[in-house]
Amino acid sequence: MDPRFTPAQDEWRAEVRAFLDAELPARWERNSEFYEDEEFWKFAFAFTRKVSERGWVGLTWPTEYGGLARPVIDRLIMAEEFTYRDAPLVNSLGWGLAAGALLAGGTEEQKLRFLPPIARSEVFWAEGFTEPGAGSDLASLTTRAERHGDGWLVNGQKTFTTWGSHADVMFLAARTGPVGSRHRGISIFCLDLRAAGVTLTPLYNLGGGRQNHTFFDNVEVPGDALIGEVDQGWNLIMNAFYGGSAYAPYMEHQRMLDKLVAWCRTTIRHGRPLIDDPITRDRLAEMALIVEADRLLTYRSLGDMRAGRQQPYAGALGVVVQKEGMPRFAELTNLIVGPLGQLSEGAPFAPVDGGPEAWYRQAFRNHAGGTSQVKRMVLATRGLGLPR
Repeated sequence: MDPRFTPAQDEWRAEVRAFLDAELPARWERNSEFYEDEEFWKFAFAFTRKVSERGWVGLTWPTEYGGLARPVIDRLIMAEEFTYRDAPLVNSLGWGLAAGALLAGGTEEQKLRFLPPIARSEVFWAEGFTEPGAGSDLASLTTRAERHGDGWLVNGQKTFTTWGSHADVMFLAARTGPVGSRHRGISIFCLDLRAAGVTLTPLYNLGGGRQNHTFFDNVEVPGDALIGEVDQGWNLIMNAFYGGSAYAPYMEHQRMLDKLVAWCRTTIRHGRPLIDDPITRDRLAEMALIVEADRLLTYRSLGDMRAGRQQPYAGALGVVVQKEGMPRFAELTNLIVGPLGQLSEGAPFAPVDGGPEAWYRQAFRNHAGGTSQVKRMVLATRGLGLPR
């Protein structure tokens, strides 16, 4: 893949930047994973609706489902700019996970029913995969959906339900086949989180955000809430992000690096700017390499997607680099700023506006989608052919 962008793509990037300049405060830096105050979420929902009004939520989807049928490279450009500015585009589990699954394996009726409300930001989705005893080994999940008249009755528990307290519905994986059927006995449902029998209890994380334990006690789910076919949910899970979603997590590190470099240019240590210190420069260079490696692996993945090629190592290589790069990036930041990096936002003398303290706490969120250790096992087995 040629990593250079065309003039038309540069114009699209300029359009996205102009939108963000108009809609975000000048010093905005709030990530929806780590902020729970009411005013933040009010602003985030309003911002997301403005993105929807432009058709950008379903940017790459077919027009009949509320999309604009734009190429996936445009989605990546948008993701780069939104991530760099920490734009509060919420409902990624709707326009990413649920939409991807529907586009990959939903029926035509399901696509027409579920996708347009997502594109209009009318329905907010949460994810219902992980359980106390089924995370990395998702096929061992035990939450069960049993036939009940024309619908289903759900019982069980999910955990790490990010944004569950803000969501309307859940993309739920439940066992519908025999207990020992594992991959072949899982089905996917759109479950109403306001239905009788659903209980959410908070699970606060080190980064400052809220996840949830979600309990299901004889929750009735209508028959038409099934997504895809009965017992075939595993294929939907594995192909869920087919639907033209593209992510640019490296731009979060790029933003942090740019802030840190600017701070080093103006901070005097031992009588000279910190940027002139050779050890500091080496550490900044390592951070820049982390960003660039993640960026190029993302571009490689996008190139494979556009060409219809199989992802090498089942797509695990980029995930390992990105997830293991987060704590190393935070560690290098604190080595540069020193002990003052423990001071949080608003504290006197806090370096880089208190960013390093928050960056460190938030750098250990590597469990979503499978930890880097699990992805290393995928690299070993699927990529290198090693035995389990």
